Amino acid sequence: MGMIETASRIIARFGQAGTFERPGPSGGDPWNPTPGEPTYHDATVGVVTYDNEHRDGTLIQMNDLRVLVSVEGLDIAPNVSDRLHIGSAEYSIVRVSPLGPDGVPRFYDLQVRQ
Repeated sequence: MGMIETASRIIARFGQAGTFERPGPSGGDPWNPTPGEPTYHDATVGVVTYDNEHRDGTLIQMNDLRVLVSVEGLDIAPNVSDRLHIGSAEYSIVRVSPLGPDGVPRFYDLQVRQ
């Protein structure tokens, strides 16, 4: 079974609501910038843990999680400047990999960290 099918099964079985927080564009003067208003984007996510053999303490740390994100209803392509909220937890995004054998993302595979 391929990664796309596995991701589909995980999200269908364990999917939950998540929200991406995207920082807004900065304003103000270059010497005194002000942060812009963030935008929020709903998503369906499946959270799984990494196997111990994938953790090395450098690239994938002990508490990192793997999050599979459905593209259905998602109006952005996630990136590492976004924050991901799942329930009351907030995560920074370490890595984003689109999954799609034909170059069109079917899911996003994220490495996240609290």
